[in-house]
Amino acid sequence: MNIPAYMSFGGAHLFEEKWGLNLQTGQKVASIIAFSGAIEYYLERAIWKLQGLDPKGRRPFTDAEPITKMIDILFETISLLPSKDLKIMLETWCSACKSGFIIRNNIAHGVPMKIGNTLIFCRNPRWHGEQRKREFGDFWADEHTLSMVCEAFAVLLRVIAEVEKNGQSEKITEQPIVMMALKEANSMLGEFASQSYNPGFEKY
Repeated sequence: MNIPAYMSFGGAHLFEEKWGLNLQTGQKVASIIAFSGAIEYYLERAIWKLQGLDPKGRRPFTDAEPITKMIDILFETISLLPSKDLKIMLETWCSACKSGFIIRNNIAHGVPMKIGNTLIFCRNPRWHGEQRKREFGDFWADEHTLSMVCEAFAVLLRVIAEVEKNGQSEKITEQPIVMMALKEANSMLGEFASQSYNPGFEKY
């Protein structure tokens, strides 16, 4: 059987082995990217819902805005909500989402490598002494950490999809587990997104 040139020359499996991108970590990395796309989708529509915007037949003001700007727009929007509980919940959501997308960007735009047995993504490195506009960021993608990040992203998705569906309804705040889950997600994502995070310190 003749192997196509692109497979023979490319050797994708060699890179995967070198980086430690195995079936387990690869699945979780893919899940984080998929969750990110879904969160962006529902976030935009949640803003429309909360602001009473009907985008049909026109270009909405949220079109083509980066995720950080979208989170800021949501934060500004929820400051006007009459429900204190919903306001606090979505403020926590915004904080967790900002941290989550730092992690997502470190993965999506980072250089993959392996230190020991751990897959690592390094974004905006300065290995040649160069200066860069954006800050350095890295993410240590061991299987345990990836699993926690995936679960935290699932929390973000569930909450923003509920807001997109029900708008200013306080229905979601009536479930104590939601706020508990958001607080935990905010803590984990904030720590993993920080450059002061020590991957050798087992907090979770």
